[in-house]
Amino acid sequence: MTLPVFVINADSRPDRWAAMSAQLDRLGIAAERIPAVDARLLAAQEEWEQRTNGNAPEWHVDDLGAVACALGHCRAWGALLASRHPAALVLEDDAELASDLPALLESLDWWPAGVSSVRLETDRGKVRLLGPERGRTPAGRSLRALAHRNAGAGGYLIRRDAVAEVLAACRRAEMPVDRVLFDLRRSKTARRLRPMQTVPAMVRRRQDAFAPDTGLRPRVRRPKGSLQRTLAGLPHGFAVAASRLAGRVKRETLRYSAAPPPAGRTARTVRSAEPGGFGLPGRDRAEPS
Repeated sequence: MTLPVFVINADSRPDRWAAMSAQLDRLGIAAERIPAVDARLLAAQEEWEQRTNGNAPEWHVDDLGAVACALGHCRAWGALLASRHPAALVLEDDAELASDLPALLESLDWWPAGVSSVRLETDRGKVRLLGPERGRTPAGRSLRALAHRNAGAGGYLIRRDAVAEVLAACRRAEMPVDRVLFDLRRSKTARRLRPMQTVPAMVRRRQDAFAPDTGLRPRVRRPKGSLQRTLAGLPHGFAVAASRLAGRVKRETLRYSAAPPPAGRTARTVRSAEPGGFGLPGRDRAEPS
């Protein structure tokens, strides 16, 4: 069994599709292109509804670009449901891929029990809160529990049985898709998915290699229910704080690695001299031992 791969790509960006196709061909991965949703079309639709029918704007997030992005991921999840596969890899079209990515697609034997998604991306090597190791990828990368907020949905695996919930959450358009999937602080859907993170990361964005996308329309309107979601996430926040005090959750720099760690080498945590804020200990970072 080989898991399907879906790449979200705008019709206006054939350069990105060409770059992704070249990467995937080198790795021997067959992928299906998922047409992205154009934010400008959403803006035109809303304007027409307001002018013609007097309807209020339908979407309730900070910008229509985030809505369009979420709808593109919804299309990829729909493609997974239309297949008979138990999971799929979803990529955005500006992703740089590690060499051991194909090994993740050959089976689910490595997948930790009770986990619905595995995040492969790092958002530019930022410090993140990571929990204990729950397993390893076929090539030996560590699988760590995500503990708090994590930005970016440029590369992740998701199980079929989680798609119905994430579709419902994204169609409500209450927050961007990466927050729905990986912001455990604000998203109850993310807390239910219990996402894992590959360490080192296997995907990073190639933002410097392309001209930026256009057609996004920023908005000042706040998402509905943001205060309620913040309050609902307080128990999780207290649990994370307790786990940090007990040493089960640590701040670590999440770096990208184009190749897996050499056989027999594991990640160790190194304490830096940089102090943490609000009286917390200094940052941790993962290095090979």
